[in-house]
Amino acid sequence: MSSNFFTSQSDNTEKRVVLSVSDLNSYVERLLSGDSLLHSVSCEGEISGFKRYYSSGHCYFTLKDENAAIACVMFRGYADNLKFTPRDGMRVVLSGYVSLYAKDGRYQFYAQGMHNVGEGELYAQFAELKEKLEKEGLFSEEHKKAIPLLPRAIGVVTSRSGAVFHDILNVSRRRFPDMHIILSPCSVQGKDAPAEICSALSLLDKSGLCDVIIVGRGGGNMEDLWCFNDERVARTIYECETPVISAVGHETDFTIADFAADMRAPTPSAAAELAVPLAHELEERLSALAESAESITARQLDNADTRLLSAERVLRDPDEIFGMREMMLFSLAQRAGEAMAQRLKEQELKLKSLLENAESMSPYSVLMRGYAMIKQADGKCFITDTDALKKAGRAKVVLNDGETEVVVSD
Repeated sequence: MSSNFFTSQSDNTEKRVVLSVSDLNSYVERLLSGDSLLHSVSCEGEISGFKRYYSSGHCYFTLKDENAAIACVMFRGYADNLKFTPRDGMRVVLSGYVSLYAKDGRYQFYAQGMHNVGEGELYAQFAELKEKLEKEGLFSEEHKKAIPLLPRAIGVVTSRSGAVFHDILNVSRRRFPDMHIILSPCSVQGKDAPAEICSALSLLDKSGLCDVIIVGRGGGNMEDLWCFNDERVARTIYECETPVISAVGHETDFTIADFAADMRAPTPSAAAELAVPLAHELEERLSALAESAESITARQLDNADTRLLSAERVLRDPDEIFGMREMMLFSLAQRAGEAMAQRLKEQELKLKSLLENAESMSPYSVLMRGYAMIKQADGKCFITDTDALKKAGRAKVVLNDGETEVVVSD
């Protein structure tokens, strides 16, 4: 034992060892590390509260079953070898060892391997409800309502005592100091939470006092956020006439409420940034619009002055203006006549060319070159071979200057 150990004597003269916290934790750590079963063990359960810190790459989570839970850690060297991405609700088998983190007395499982054996019960319920509501159209983009640019007031559905409302309030006041924030308090965890969330949402929606509603809570594991996976909450969000922003948990947390809402925010503070405009940006836009309106008005006044001067000139010397208009009309009529004559000439040449082509293709044009055509005696059909000519006996021969009847003999 450490030299820090010392003994004291009680009234019954029994000696008792008094340990420092560090020595006690170190002793328990050695006990656990020396147990051969705990030195290499596998454990099956459901993941809850999974977090991976990007700065270190280490993973921290809880492994649980129906009756118990244990804190777990998987260091980066082992986490980088995983063939899948762990998430809350996933059922896995961990391999590793059990020990105590002496610094804070935390008993935990140090995972060196992880094997996926299926989804946990909660995740299966989540997936089943998500599929059902998606088929009903509760998540359709067509139903999503736009978040107004400048709402009259922001409604907030969350716990009165949590940090979420204060975060939203602080962000809103910083962005738009005069923005009205209305809290409709409710529980955000536990079996009574879904009914309270629905009641708080409906109250704000029907009041008509706000133009957008933020519903949410801070981070937590899947069990902590489970009330936002309730079907009643999803349907209430869907039925709200007021646009709803869902801000549940951290950036990596997803709930059914996120899919039903008109917009999802990764955090409650981000929801306030989405709902509340920056006052100075609005002032700049209004200033730019005012300048634009002033510029447009000035141009319109200049155009009006020009038209007024033109009208004044007409009133002062109408004969000159009418004379100019008459010259313009005469010039237009002259150009139109020339264009029409040119067009007629082009059509005439085109027609002449078509007629010449038609004449050259006529069978009668070859008669002028000494050829002849033979018709039946009644003149209805041409004869084109000797057999038909012999059978006919009589025929008409068509020449350039007329026709003559002939008798055919062998």
